[in-house]
Amino acid sequence: MLIKSNAIDRLLRENPSLGERRFGLPDIGLRMDGEKFNPTVQNIADAIDFYGFEVRDENIVTIPDVDLGSGNPTKYPPFPLSIDEMKKSLDSLSMYKYPYTEGDDNIRKVLLDYIEKEGFINNAPYAYKDVDDKGLSVHNITFLPSTSIAFNMIINVISKPGDVILVTGPNYGLFTIRAERAGAEVEVLNLEKEDNWLVNPTKLASKIDEINESLQKVYNRRKGYVPRVVAFLNANPNNPTGKVMSEKDIELLRAIGQICLERGVFVIDDLVYRDLSFDENNLAKPIATIPGMFRNTISLFGLSKSYGMASLRAGFVVADEIIIRELVNRIFQEMDSSPDIVGRALAGAFNVSEKREIIYQEYFRDLRNIYQYKFHLLKALVNGIDSIKDSPYYEEVSSKIVSEVEKENLEQVLKGLPYTDFPENLIPEAGFFAILDFTKIKGMKYHGDVINSEKDLLKFFYKTSRTRFLVGQSISWPYEKELVGRVTFALEDEQIIGAFKNMNLALSKLTVKEEYIIRKNELKDQEQMAHIKVDGWRTAYDKIVASKYLNELNYEAQTERYIRSFEDYKDLVLVAVEGNEILGYSCFDIKKFYEKYDSELVSLYIKPDHKGKGIGSALFKETVKELISRDRKNMIVWCFAENEKAIRFYEKLGGKNVEVKQAKIGDQYYKEYGFYFDLDMVMKDQF
Repeated sequence: MLIKSNAIDRLLRENPSLGERRFGLPDIGLRMDGEKFNPTVQNIADAIDFYGFEVRDENIVTIPDVDLGSGNPTKYPPFPLSIDEMKKSLDSLSMYKYPYTEGDDNIRKVLLDYIEKEGFINNAPYAYKDVDDKGLSVHNITFLPSTSIAFNMIINVISKPGDVILVTGPNYGLFTIRAERAGAEVEVLNLEKEDNWLVNPTKLASKIDEINESLQKVYNRRKGYVPRVVAFLNANPNNPTGKVMSEKDIELLRAIGQICLERGVFVIDDLVYRDLSFDENNLAKPIATIPGMFRNTISLFGLSKSYGMASLRAGFVVADEIIIRELVNRIFQEMDSSPDIVGRALAGAFNVSEKREIIYQEYFRDLRNIYQYKFHLLKALVNGIDSIKDSPYYEEVSSKIVSEVEKENLEQVLKGLPYTDFPENLIPEAGFFAILDFTKIKGMKYHGDVINSEKDLLKFFYKTSRTRFLVGQSISWPYEKELVGRVTFALEDEQIIGAFKNMNLALSKLTVKEEYIIRKNELKDQEQMAHIKVDGWRTAYDKIVASKYLNELNYEAQTERYIRSFEDYKDLVLVAVEGNEILGYSCFDIKKFYEKYDSELVSLYIKPDHKGKGIGSALFKETVKELISRDRKNMIVWCFAENEKAIRFYEKLGGKNVEVKQAKIGDQYYKEYGFYFDLDMVMKDQF
């Protein structure tokens, strides 16, 4: 018999996350198969969720924050010819008609003429009568509301479950998530300093081969399809590095295209930021303009970033006709058709008319000048005003900063952001993002709390200046030990200056970093840890635990026990280390979710001569962070009822005495208190 159920209650039981009202970014979502993202993508999703939702507080409605992670271009009028074309469409008598799924052929012809002028050529064309002397036709083009939707559909078209999409790191994190949400797996090809942050063809080839060989080994005993690398996402200009591969890099682009062609890997050439290259003579070169590469390349163009129309959501795809046919099928099956007005806006921006050329040059000359000015403003705020003394923007930038910053803070702001710099050789050549390196802050303290991770960094800036940005984990930053952030310089000048002034003042309040670091324990640490435990018991519990038991403790036996159990507990122990000396350690346990407490701090020991230096608090907080990263919500800590120092310590950290038990140690029983911690509340109090 069907059990009656309230429809809303049933929906909520099946989707419990809907019970929480979110502000900021909506939920990242899940893979199509309902499985969790692979660890690479989950890290990105977690970081973006933290930036977009978790770090923000309940005051967001009344006290706005400054979002340096925004993807919006600068406030600038939309491209006028796109507006003109949309107005013509609205004024026409044809709005009553449904649009064609593939898009109006007249619009597609305008876009075709544009890409051919840019050099697109197919030297292995099909034998259709409408194919022109460039080997192309309108059937090589379709348009959609945004390149994001296009990207999702492309992944669905070219991949099967288990297939891999290879992306660069750094990258646009949401594309990475979308690729896996669409059913593919994602792997990252790191861009590195020694390669000038550009794709290294040799490393690209090795990465593809390595992944394919690994998949072959995993799947070689199964019947049927063996997954493989099916696409390489080549963002040019790169988001977020702003690096451009132009005509001067044609041999590099040819090598990238050839490596993918030989291995049966599509190149998805994301050209959305192309027109925002700072040098008009150094625009990104599409790989599909290189003879022999067209059929293996899927090119993406769009209006939002460059043409001042992010709210319209308009993009088009150029690809082999086979790809376009299936994209059109998917458009029909999933959304019926793209709005005709989207096509009109695209045709207004991407055409070969003389009028367009004149307006384009004027529009982008001014826009590129604005972005270069804004980057120099950012550079002055980060590296100090003297860093741009030889630039044409020096006077404008300095006068703007002087007019926006109060006198008492002006000298400090003009010196630049303490402990902060741009990564080596990573000055943007396009777009409106920059990477900032905050690694020097690692280990420093604010009000006793240590900044060790990117989440710590983001919480620190949000708490002190209500400023947030995307951290390195969000963009697959290739150097794990560095603390970096991706910031926009497309905001209004007043917002940028205000945000960096507040960040500057916050950084000036940091205290020097500790000489020790906190990390997971290693096998070599066990002997020192054993000594700390034995010494800790003998000193702390001298008048609490029977002397007979304490006298029986010895270093050798404890070391042997720790070494023997290392493999079982190596991921559950954190140590504070200075040089080669272990100063203290914490051990925690993960409980089942259905148990009363889902985690436990089993032990926390500090070397007797290092007590009172904040090491215990630091280990405690790092343990809490580790537990939160494992989705734990609360923690219990047991301590002797007679251990007044421990009781004060846990109470100060926010613990509540909620349990009492008798614990057997040696031959005797001792009364212990259980202190309860809400882990989110512990972290909320940080900074």
